[in-house]
Amino acid sequence: MSLLTHQFASTMISGGSYDDELEIMELTFTSGNTYTYHDVPQSVWDGLVSAPSVGRYYHASIKDIYF
Repeated sequence: MSLLTHQFASTMISGGSYDDELEIMELTFTSGNTYTYHDVPQSVWDGLVSAPSVGRYYHASIKDIYF
């Protein structure tokens, strides 16, 4: 198991973590709220980390897809 963490340079999401064994992602928003997403493939986490726009990627690939 490895826990991956990342600080985002985004106006929407400030940071997050991803557990590659459990496929659980936690995202902390700039509002201070933290949300947990289950059954997230590592490719989605990798896409978020490398996205040119974190907010756009979140809306297109995470929001309302993972809970």
